[in-house]
Amino acid sequence: MLLVEGTGMSERLGVVLVGCGGIARSHAFALSKVPNARMVASVDIDEAAAKRFKDRFGFETCSTDLDAVLAREDVHAVVIATSSKPHGMLIMKALHAGKHVLVQKPMTASVVESRAAVALAREKNLKLMVSFFELFLPPVERAKQIIDQGLIGEPFFFKAIMAWYTPDVTAGWRFNPELAGGGVILDGNVHHVSNALYLLGNPRIDSVYAEYGALTADVQVEDTAVILVRTEKAILEISGSNRLQEPGGATTAFKDQWQVFGTKGTIAWDAAARPTFRVFTSDNDALDPLLNNGWVSPKLPVMPPDHREFSMHINGEESPWVPEHQHFVDACLNDTAVRSDGEFGLKTQLILEAAYKSGKEGRKLGLDSVGA
Repeated sequence: MLLVEGTGMSERLGVVLVGCGGIARSHAFALSKVPNARMVASVDIDEAAAKRFKDRFGFETCSTDLDAVLAREDVHAVVIATSSKPHGMLIMKALHAGKHVLVQKPMTASVVESRAAVALAREKNLKLMVSFFELFLPPVERAKQIIDQGLIGEPFFFKAIMAWYTPDVTAGWRFNPELAGGGVILDGNVHHVSNALYLLGNPRIDSVYAEYGALTADVQVEDTAVILVRTEKAILEISGSNRLQEPGGATTAFKDQWQVFGTKGTIAWDAAARPTFRVFTSDNDALDPLLNNGWVSPKLPVMPPDHREFSMHINGEESPWVPEHQHFVDACLNDTAVRSDGEFGLKTQLILEAAYKSGKEGRKLGLDSVGA
């Protein structure tokens, strides 16, 4: 077990947050609600941003010097919430310093970096977890139970879209390949690739085919993409765009929805709908306690009000952030497995890289064709 501050129930994990931008607010707020996490420092290359996070979320100190912070013995884990491209370098730096890592998706910007991170985490016997935060949504957790119990039969089709509208492609980091590493595939589709892998029991991947491009603006990364993945028993259709405007929709509207079709029923989730979660199955299976004796909209756990302040684009009542960070902290303290470990992150990365290569070559590919 990791040597940490205190003993018994008072054990606390010393955590550092690296990157103090938009998504980092969700990480910082969640950490502030985890009682066995000690928020040691907020770190950013922008000193003012680091200080804002210290003052806003209660970190003990702030810094622009990550190496100095990692040298502290009371720092046990690092949460990486920067733009995508630096993830690989920061993971390696933290692991070399002997710290556990929770990194915002995607794990890295390349398969080569992901493999190196997985190998180093294994060598150092450290936790490496990728923040596919949607895996901790109550609907995803309930859907996993329903699928595993066979209540919708054998899943054969997973269909998902994540899309939003970015009005100015010249602002921010998402359209800059030097910061983002890729476009909507790496930033949006990654969520539903990980959702599908988790819900379908981490199936074998037979092939990947993708079409993508910068279809609405003169940018160097894709703004629209569709990925088709063939597993041993199912087909996955995963699409997305960060330039999608819908009639009557606000420019900041977010589309995030998925469906799992099984041989005996269907599960559907839509972040913008109320209720977000619906299940359709046979009359007999509808009586199962997981479905709360009803075949539509089974009741889901509601996050406590003080856990909902920063849930980004997700329905606040189903916020995944605090459960995810509690899971990571507990795993580090108790040496238990994390839900989305480095191997899971690597498999997701392999699918994304195969999608990029497939789009360039105009053919479907296996995972063995990428990341050599």
